[in-house]
Amino acid sequence: MRRTFAAIAALALLAATPASASPSEVNRVLPNAERVGEASYSVLSVRLFNAELFANGGAFSWDQPFALSITYDRQAQASTLINRSIREMSSRGAGNARTLAPLRTQLERCFTTVAQGDRFTGVSTSAETAVFYLNGAQRCEVRWPNFRRHFFGIWLAGRDGAAARLSAQLRGES
Repeated sequence: MRRTFAAIAALALLAATPASASPSEVNRVLPNAERVGEASYSVLSVRLFNAELFANGGAFSWDQPFALSITYDRQAQASTLINRSIREMSSRGAGNARTLAPLRTQLERCFTTVAQGDRFTGVSTSAETAVFYLNGAQRCEVRWPNFRRHFFGIWLAGRDGAAARLSAQLRGES
């Protein structure tokens, strides 16, 4: 009887929680945000993370603030996250490793090694700024020319294959 009651209570709690509930940090910065889309990223059938995109009214636009929240299924070293971000941004025309060195310094203050279950959220507050949170706690603010497009484009402007599918799912297009 206790197990049955516990199961019913758990189901009731799940039913009462909106499926598109925004993380607390998103609610604080973008109080009218709704989930636009969600996607998982896997390599060789091993899921690495799940990502969710939030925007005011649930409508994504490069011209408006939005939040990208990534929940990790595996540990990732801070250096890996930073190196991959710089490499991807460089491939998107943000500059080379030398010109991006000051941005790397900013990202080193933001990013930390993540463990399974950690949630990293970036809130793009303007074309040049973003605020980053780890598990709801603010880590830093980054300022860089065209940061929104160069950094968040890694997830939201995939060019082909799996990256394009991930981007389309996050933007609510598939």
